[in-house]
Amino acid sequence: MDAGSQATELLVGRVVAVEGHAGARAPSYLLEIDLGPRGHVQVVVERGAYEEDELDGTQVVVTLHGDEALVLGARSHAAGLVLLRPDRDVEDGTIVA
Repeated sequence: MDAGSQATELLVGRVVAVEGHAGARAPSYLLEIDLGPRGHVQVVVERGAYEEDELDGTQVVVTLHGDEALVLGARSHAAGLVLLRPDRDVEDGTIVA
């Protein structure tokens, strides 16, 4: 299958590690996210108003396209970057429908 024919998936994953990402243009974190049976992915996210300890252990919505992963968020004029998360814990790797 070529890269153009790969499906995009939305999954819930848990942040298992957070560290500052010094090489980024804007203040950012490098997150390691556990996607359950899908394994772990690393994703860079804008720091926004989040502190490292707020993110560690939280669940977020991740979009996967092939080997690329992104954490989904909403950009609010008042609140800045707000990461999308389920309102209850679910199994890591749960598909968002």
